[in-house]
Parts: sequence; structure tokens; C-alpha cells
Amino acid sequence: MADFINADVKIDKFNEIIDIAKRTASDLKPAMAAIGNLVAKSVKQNFREGGRPVRWPSSKKPKGKTLVGTGALMKGIHYELDSDGNAVTVMTGPQKYAHIHQFGGSIPAHDIVAKNRRALRFTVGGTVFYRKSAHHPGANIPARPYMLLQEEDETKIKDILANRIVDEMKKKGGLK
Repeated sequence: MADFINADVKIDKFNEIIDIAKRTASDLKPAMAAIGNLVAKSVKQNFREGGRPVRWPSSKKPKGKTLVGTGALMKGIHYELDSDGNAVTVMTGPQKYAHIHQFGGSIPAHDIVAKNRRALRFTVGGTVFYRKSAHHPGANIPARPYMLLQEEDETKIKDILANRIVDEMKKKGGLK
């Protein structure tokens, strides 16, 4: 089963301005969509920079960028608005490894059996091996939190909401 990691943008420090925006603006969907887009882009930037504001522990894979591999985890980052457009959730795709990379943890020893092909292909010390099955000794995966809201994002979120309030007040004739 896949683990989804969610980052609800509607967190305590924004509740007050969101409440004001809800009372003032007739439609928050454009603002919430802008916030979702902003946060999703910021999370993807965390991947490109190898962790922000603190870099992630390095990967043991040679020449590999930590958490990038195929890029599926980063590409799966997206946002969804709730049904009335008053809240936004930024989340990962259905990658089964999303949770362990965000929070860290242990993978117990287990056997891997070829399912989609006749054999598994793996490289050890530069030599390529093919096997019908292999024993994985397990691993300890350090936390590499990628679903983080950056300080600059918080300022931009407040600006998006404030601009929505001002635009709505101008539209209603309350500001010029």
C-alpha cells in the first residue's frame, strides 16, 4: 500500500488571515491555487537543492543525488483544493517510499523475487548479476524531510492572501 505525505498549508499561523480572507473574499480558489502552486514548487526546489534549509544526509549511491533517482518522488508532488476552495493540501504521489524518506526508519531484512521479469538485475562492485531472487539485508534510512514550508514561502503565502483581500475590497468599493 502506498503512503501519501500531506502538507496542509492551512496551518495555525495562517488561520487568522485565512479567516479574514474568507469573510472578505467571495472566492478564495484563485488564492488557494496560487498557494498550492507556490508550496509545490518550493517542495520540488528542496529536491533540487538536496534539502533546505539543512542539507540531507548523503546517499550511499555513487554519483547519485539524494532522493532524486528516477525523479518519481519529486514529480509526484502536487496540490489539491478542497471542494469549496477554502483549503489546499500539498502532497506526494502514491510512491510507497515517500513516508520513510520524509520521516526516516528501518527496512527489515526481506527476500526480493522477480515478478515482472524473468530475473532481477543488480550491480555489486561494478559486476552485473542476474538472479531470480535476492536477499535484502535491511537498511536504516535517515530522515530527509522534503515536505517543508520555507520561511520565504510563509511571507509569500501571507502576501497572496493579503492581495486577495485587497482585490476583493477594491471590487466591492471599499478601497481605491
